[in-house]
Amino acid sequence: MKKAMFRATLAAATLIAALSLPAAAGAAVPVTKLDTEGDFAALQVGNRVFVHDAKSQLFQTNGVNHDGKLIDLFTLPYGPETIPMIVVSNEKNGFLVFSDLWPEFAKGKEKNTTEEYMSGRITAKPIEKIANRTNHNYAVQKGDTVHVFTANDFKDLKKGYHESYTVKGTLRGLILYDCCPYAVVEGEDGGLDVYHAGEKGPVKAGHIDM
Repeated sequence: MKKAMFRATLAAATLIAALSLPAAAGAAVPVTKLDTEGDFAALQVGNRVFVHDAKSQLFQTNGVNHDGKLIDLFTLPYGPETIPMIVVSNEKNGFLVFSDLWPEFAKGKEKNTTEEYMSGRITAKPIEKIANRTNHNYAVQKGDTVHVFTANDFKDLKKGYHESYTVKGTLRGLILYDCCPYAVVEGEDGGLDVYHAGEKGPVKAGHIDM
């Protein structure tokens, strides 16, 4: 029953998304890619990506700096919740990671189903260092290990950083969700693995198929 409801919701979502963008001669823009992960789906419609759960739309990409080609839909754990994220190849800015608005930013916007948050960036090749856009977190490659750092005081970066965790691998990106840093490293079986800090060290939280 749950899968049937999800398929029905997804079919409706596909139709709505396809009709939401203008096209020549008044025709709907076709869905060019559909990706699913658990109870979530990502739809590529024209140059825009729409993300849904089993009930409704959650967010979408917006504008020339965010729209692009859908690369992958993946999920990350956040406490008891499962957070859907997408990797989009933007013509201007490369591989970007988007999520729904963080809880802090969603206050007063609980009914907003279109706004996205740029949660991170992935590089096409190995990188020595990468920081999030606020510089509250960064990751560096030292030998065969990735070191992830977090600011001691988010309001005063001059107070320095502490090491949150380390993980063996080759650094390819950094994702942030509600101030929690997730390191992106090359996976042994292809694709990219996503790690976060666990109680006893780094824990694999997700996988990105590039």
